[in-house]
Amino acid sequence: MAVKKYNKTTLKKFRELLMGERNRIAEDLNYQKSELNKTITEGAGELSSATYHMADVGTDMAEREKTSLFAHRQAKYLSDVDEALDRVDEETYGVCIICGDLIEEGRLMAAPIAKYHVSCKETQNQRNNNQ
Repeated sequence: MAVKKYNKTTLKKFRELLMGERNRIAEDLNYQKSELNKTITEGAGELSSATYHMADVGTDMAEREKTSLFAHRQAKYLSDVDEALDRVDEETYGVCIICGDLIEEGRLMAAPIAKYHVSCKETQNQRNNNQ
């Protein structure tokens, strides 16, 4: 049985797509981290927190929590992109890890970190929901 994989030209195209995605995510993540490192008064542009209203502090804390959640999600996505780049290097990118067939290029263009065919992913999700 022949091993299914994308040719080097196609893998190069996906590497470029993934690197663009990686750079974009890394930039977003750096911005979010810098926002999280600001104090409440720095974020608001205030010189002193003495006149800062409790409701404003609560709103800022909620925004910081949201930013923290987004940063965590972005860090996970960045890790997934790095894993996809590793698969490109190993020439296994685009191969469904369940059935071993090639994942459609359109799916990979839309979801470059995909590891499964749509049908294999749906089957996996159904199994997870039944557990």
